[in-house]
Order: sequence, then structure tokens, then C-alpha cells
Amino acid sequence: MKKRAPDKNTTQTTTSEASRGKTERAPRPEGEFANKPLEFFQRKAQDIKSLAEVLRRNVSLNDKAQLASYMVSYRVAMEKQPHTIAEKLLLPAAIDMVSTVIDEKSAEKLKCIPLSNNTVSRRIHDISENLEEQLVSRLKAAGDFSIQLDESTDVSDCASLLVYVRYVWENDFAEDLLCCLTIPTGTTGEEIFSVLNDYVATKCGLDWANCKGITSDGAANMTGRNSGVVKRIKEAAGKDIVWNHCFIHRQALACKGIPPDLDKVLKEVIRVVNFIKGSALNHRLFDQLCADMGAEHTHLLFHTEVRWLSKGRILTRVYELRNEIHAFLHEKKSPLADLFTDDWLFTLSYLADIFSSLNELNLKLQGQCDDVFRNWKHVMAFQKSLKLWLARLRRPNPSHYMFPTVLQHIEENDVSDTDVKHLTGLIRTHLVALIDNFDRYFPTERYDILSDKRWIQNPFDFESPESLLELGLTPAEEKELLQLSSDRTLKRRHECMALSSFWISISSEYPVLSKASILLLISFTTTYKCEVGFSVFTKIKTKHRNRLNAAPDMRVALSSCTPDWNAILKGKQAHLSH
Repeated sequence: MKKRAPDKNTTQTTTSEASRGKTERAPRPEGEFANKPLEFFQRKAQDIKSLAEVLRRNVSLNDKAQLASYMVSYRVAMEKQPHTIAEKLLLPAAIDMVSTVIDEKSAEKLKCIPLSNNTVSRRIHDISENLEEQLVSRLKAAGDFSIQLDESTDVSDCASLLVYVRYVWENDFAEDLLCCLTIPTGTTGEEIFSVLNDYVATKCGLDWANCKGITSDGAANMTGRNSGVVKRIKEAAGKDIVWNHCFIHRQALACKGIPPDLDKVLKEVIRVVNFIKGSALNHRLFDQLCADMGAEHTHLLFHTEVRWLSKGRILTRVYELRNEIHAFLHEKKSPLADLFTDDWLFTLSYLADIFSSLNELNLKLQGQCDDVFRNWKHVMAFQKSLKLWLARLRRPNPSHYMFPTVLQHIEENDVSDTDVKHLTGLIRTHLVALIDNFDRYFPTERYDILSDKRWIQNPFDFESPESLLELGLTPAEEKELLQLSSDRTLKRRHECMALSSFWISISSEYPVLSKASILLLISFTTTYKCEVGFSVFTKIKTKHRNRLNAAPDMRVALSSCTPDWNAILKGKQAHLSH
């Protein structure tokens, strides 16, 4: 039988399979591994997998330790604490707590978190840069903004400038620290603007034309007609920007006009306080005397001109402790004890009352998210109160009900009519001076200008067309206001929302009215935020940390933004603590 020749395709397939089998076969070990059993190589493969798992865990631990380092540094800056506290206190305390509550193995992991002084400083700087980037991007997206600024000298005699910014963000106004800058030389308006412009225009790339309002105190370097900071900013913006003199500073200036007889008593009160508080021994003895006599308070308060509420508090405290103070001064045989006569205490009771009333006004003007309508309302109400009090004291039978301490002193002591008439005359003189000063620093002309914008405060008070005639609106504003005042749904929203939030929320529906309202409301009315910022500054930069660059710590402590940890850690190589 004739044999059949093999098929060509079959031969090729068999050859291909044979060659592929040879290729896929594991290579034979050579050299020292030639005679090793299979189990040896299986163990080696398992060791390699274990090492890879350890490496993966170490990388994960490094990243977590780095993030923990940033978070701890963030808390250190938020609490205005020294950077060394992280390594010296926080980390040992955390290790103690974890080892006690969980186990030693978990506590060992905390030791790899880098928290040295320099590391915490770098972390805070990185967080500050991230917060700054977020703020600048917000300002560029928002467009319009306003600023408040103030300068002061720190513990190392360096001049520092604080600038806060207000802008529209997420259907409301947001307030944030724009910058904390060091002024290298003098504090003239030209030098302050040069430093500020380098940051705002050059570094941040913001346009001064978008700045709609500036608020500062009345210092010459800020408000100078030729070279003040406000003048320079207006020139850089190429248009006239609204400048607001801080309401609180104006109120403090209006309180300075005190008649000589009242000023004499005020200075004598300060002398009494300094005699007791200026000596550590006198202070301790007076505290013990107050405790023995069952006084409600045992401490006196120092007076300082730079604190707004100082006078009212010190006068009230001295009057409350008048018996204890007189007994202490008499025991010390001080000539100041002779001051505590009935007439002197009677005058002191009035000073305590009037400065307490001024303190109440000051507190009403403080706070964030203020608006010009609210502050003018408080000032106008106080001015009317002064005029009403003066009118009551000019009547044949004057009433002192508005001064509760004076009234209490008259009731508790046998005060003669002559003394009452004498003090009433002093009070009338002081009230006249206060009224004149308040009219000077809060002129009615400015309030009259604001009254033309009263539709911003409540647009639903102008439902009838005739009521719009006195507002001086443009045709476009009149049309939108008529439509808005007829919307009952928006009226209910207006009643339950903040004024700024309301106008921002309807910006797309009523763009003309909304823009005009936001331009008026976006300006600060006080430098309260700057004053709070300087209080934080003094806590961060102390005499023990006088070489610290406080700007990063200030931004982290005062920023309204939240750090973006992913952006901060991106590109950072994690290193464990040694």
C-alpha cells in the first residue's frame, strides 16, 4: 500500500506548536541554583511579594505621615501657637494617648510624623500659599471688591500693614485677609502704597479698577489730599473710589470733648488706678481687701487710650469699688484718699454712666458683615438720645432717669439740691459738646445722601408709582423697582435673608438694581477686622518670637478659605522623621 505524504499545513502547525512549547518552557537554573529544589524558588517568589507589600505599606505610611504633619501644622497656626509646640508637646502627648488607649505598635507609627520647628514653619508657609492662591482666584472671578486697611508697629518696631477684602462669593459677601505686609522704611502714604501696589497689582495681578471702596482711619498718611494712600489708589484705578472714614474711629474722636471739671475727675481716677495697679504689693493687698469686704470684683482695670472700651469700664469698676478703694488708700495714708468726697463720687457716677452709653454704641458698630444702613441707624439713634437727654435736663424739674448710676447715687446718699444743680450744669455742658462733636464727625449731609438710596434697604416700601418720584432713579432702575416691589415671593425672601444676600440672589433677574445695591453695600464701614487682626498679630509675634515672619501664620489663622490638601501635597516627596 502506498504511503500518503504528510500535508504541508499539518507539518507547519506541528512545527509551530513544538517551537512555541520550547519558548514557553521555564528556563533551567544554572550555576549555583542548578540543583535547587522547586520549593526553594517558590520561597524566593513569596519573599519578593512580601518585600513589595512592605514597600507599598511604607509608601502609604510616608504619605499619611506627611498629611498628618500638615494637619498638625495647620492647627498650630490656627491657634496662634509657637511652632515648637508640635514637637515638644503635641507629638509626645499623642504618643502617650495612643500607647495608653490602643497599643505600643500604633504609637510607634506616630513617631515617624515630621514635626520639627523648621518643618512646621515650612508646612505653614505651604498652606498659606495655597490659601492665597484660592483667595486670588476668587477675587478674579468675583470682579468687584472693597478693602479696609490699617498700619501699626509690632514688638520689634517693624511697621506692618493689614488689608482685608470683601467680595461676592456664593450668593453672599465674603471677607478675608488680603495681605499682611511689612513696610521696610517709613510709613508715609507713598511708601505704604508702593508696598501695597507691589502685592495687589504685581504679585496677585488684580486690577485696581475693580476696587469699589476703601475704608481706613483718618490718619494723614491714609487720607492725605496730595500723597495719601487713598489718593494713590484712586489714581491707579483711574476713577473716583468711595472712601469711608471708619465709624468706630469717628465715634472715638467725637467722645474726646470733655469739659475741664469732668476731665479733671477722669484723670484723678486714672491716678488712683495707677497707684494700686502700678505696685505688685499694692495690687495683692487690694485684692485681699476686696475679698475680705465681700466685693463683687477684686481687680481694677488699667486705662489705655488705644482701647475703645477702656474709659467706660475703668470708671464703672472704680465706682463699684469706691468704698474698698477709699479704705485701701486711707490705710496706705495716700493723699489720693482725700479725692473721695461726695461731690467727686457724684461726678464719677455720671462719668461711669455716659461712658457706658458710649461703650454700648461702640459695641453696636463692631462686628463683621456690617452695612452702612445699620451703622447710620445706630449713630442717628444715639444723636437723638443725646438731644432728648439735653432737653430733659433743661426743663425746670430735670430728670436723670437716663443715668441710672447718678439716680442711684442721689437715692442712696443725702445729695443736696445745690450739688444736683451743679452736676446737672456739668452734664448739660458735656452733652452740648458731644452733640457738636457727633454733628461734626457724622454730618447730616452724608445721611441725606444715603436716604436717597433707602430703597436698597427695603425696596417693598415703594409699591405706588408716586413714591418713586423722590428717589432720583434712572428709567431702568424705576422699571425694575416697580416690578420688584410687586413680587410677593421676593418680599418674603427679603424678610428672612441678609440684605446683601438678597440683592446678590436677584442679580440675574434685576441686574440694574442689584448692581447699584452691591456697589453701596460692598464697602466696609469700619476697620474692625483690621483691629481684630492686629490683636491676633500681637499674639503671634511676641517678644520671644520677635524675628518671626508672621504673614504666613496670620493668613492661616484668619483666612476664611479651607486648605486644599490634595493641591498642597501634589508634587511633595514624603520623608519620615528620623
